[in-house]
Amino acid sequence: MITLGENQYGKSRVRVMKVHRHPGRHELHDWTVELLLQGDFQSCFIDGDNSKILPTDTMKNTVYSLAKDSSAGCIEDFAKEMIEFLLSRNSQISAAEINVSEAAWNHLKVGSVVHPTTFVQAGGESQTTSIKKERGAEFSVASGLDNLIILKTAGSAFEGYMKDSLTTLRETNDGNGGPLAR
Repeated sequence: MITLGENQYGKSRVRVMKVHRHPGRHELHDWTVELLLQGDFQSCFIDGDNSKILPTDTMKNTVYSLAKDSSAGCIEDFAKEMIEFLLSRNSQISAAEINVSEAAWNHLKVGSVVHPTTFVQAGGESQTTSIKKERGAEFSVASGLDNLIILKTAGSAFEGYMKDSLTTLRETNDGNGGPLAR
């Protein structure tokens, strides 16, 4: 007999642009949110009964509604707010995962003056977080950076590594005192 294994569903690529308007200067946050839900959804997948399914349109609107009223200072706090909101209103959800990436924007410089309300997108890197929580458990948080490119032109010697019959790389030491020395 075939049985339904572990499953989840959700909504991805929900884009949120949030502008904090301070007198004389604005701050911009550009988030892309993904929601993944696990729980009692077997009737949907086996019987076509959607009575326990939160529509993806509702998920998208939840992101927008929470973002509008959120006081979260970082993407991790926003993701936690979203998980608590979803778990508190949907007893069929046993676990939720919220993944958020934040694209960086800098104020545009006009000559030598920073323009307070005009932005240019920064480099290709983005701050990321993946927050997970099972009902009744603690949050699991994994945050970092995607697409961060770093180039070193000195101080990047490589020596003292494991060698075997397939190693062809020669050890190098450029004498600069370590991996991040100047």
